[in-house]
Amino acid sequence: MAATGVNVGFAVVQIVVGLIIGSVVVLADALHQVVDALGLVTAAVALHLSRRPSDHDMTFGWGKIDALGAFTSGLLLVGSIGWVAYESIRRLFEPVEVAGGGVIAIGLAGIAVNGLSVLALSGASGLSIRAARLHLLVDLGGSVIVVLTGVLLSATGANWLDPAASLLLNLVVLHATLGVLRSASNELLDRTPGHVSVSSIEDVLSAIPGVEQVHHVHVRGLGNGHSSATAHVVLDSELSLHAAQVIIDTMNDALETRLRVTHSTIQIECHECDEVTH
Repeated sequence: MAATGVNVGFAVVQIVVGLIIGSVVVLADALHQVVDALGLVTAAVALHLSRRPSDHDMTFGWGKIDALGAFTSGLLLVGSIGWVAYESIRRLFEPVEVAGGGVIAIGLAGIAVNGLSVLALSGASGLSIRAARLHLLVDLGGSVIVVLTGVLLSATGANWLDPAASLLLNLVVLHATLGVLRSASNELLDRTPGHVSVSSIEDVLSAIPGVEQVHHVHVRGLGNGHSSATAHVVLDSELSLHAAQVIIDTMNDALETRLRVTHSTIQIECHECDEVTH
């Protein structure tokens, strides 16, 4: 929460200063700071809502609120990136005088804010926190670009450096934003999570004694690093209900310990379900 507050506040400061001194590279860095701030806000909200238990309306819980927030933020950021790119290209042809000292000062402040935020999150866990920490590290590099631009502006007075550096930084922000949109879309569309696959689930279940065949496997992410899987499993012998339950428990434990599948539903069968005769 402390890192979130500092980054939100600094993003506002960067926007105000960038408009006052007329620097699009500062505005571009502010845009990247907004990415970080939104990522931290999304992570904070996701961590809070993910603690809510599932109910009759939200049977899979609130894990995907993180992906929904990230996708919405990403769409807004794409529009902002377009605006910064337009301003930068226009200023390449119509240079505006920019105070190099102001650019240096805001860049140094960005290095301090992002560096302290990375340290603040160093002991935190969770996928959303790790993603936010990665964005902060990238923005730390962006602040270094801002400082170098300010130094070159002060030394040479070449005002075209400001929009040129802004376009470079804009590409970095666009790359990070597209990555956020891609990850959020994959989770919202129930794409197979990166740490587990259909074939890996089939391999784990097939290795359990008594399993003859595995089919109809489906896997989806639930958010916050959790995933769910369903499968049909054909056993090679007749079992009592109790013995069948023991095998199901073994399967569930194997999926969780080996593949981090925290919610699995196994349907056991005495023959493949597409067969007509029993």
